Amino acid sequence: MTAPAEELRTAAAQVRDWVNDEPASWAPTAVTQFGPALAAWLDSAAEDAEQIGADRHALAVARAITGGAA
Repeated sequence: MTAPAEELRTAAAQVRDWVNDEPASWAPTAVTQFGPALAAWLDSAAEDAEQIGADRHALAVARAITGGAA
């Protein structure tokens, strides 16, 4: 089983990849507008997960991004 902090970091990395790749066909400007903030939030949630426990909402978002279990 993957640790929650690792799941959050993986999702943050995926969002950064989306921002750095060609714009997504479904919403070219959306990823560039919210992607950096979303990745930063997921990184912050990963740090919190190691210190005080995972936020269930952040973990749900991370799993939606990576295709992990809910």
